[in-house]
Amino acid sequence: MIHFSCDRCKRSINPQDQLRYVVRIETRACLDFEDAIDEEADRDHLLEVEEILDRADDEESEFIGEDIYQQQRFDLCPECYRQFTRNPVGRDAVEFNFSKN
Repeated sequence: MIHFSCDRCKRSINPQDQLRYVVRIETRACLDFEDAIDEEADRDHLLEVEEILDRADDEESEFIGEDIYQQQRFDLCPECYRQFTRNPVGRDAVEFNFSKN
């Protein structure tokens, strides 16, 4: 039997008794070329970047570092999944401390 555990809280997940959620995150660097030099206007920068990213799965590719492209996969238990969907980017909740006037 395959053992699963939550990547967030480390609790064991029994797939026969409870749901297991898989969260996949793909992160790509966003390159804006609006300030490109006129002599490079004929060059299709977006196509070049897309071709590099398409080769990202190739383990032999030396051109792409973790700061350019990442794929991550996480197993979550039901509780951690609910917390993740409520706050996927981990922002702290904004609290307002109004006076009681």
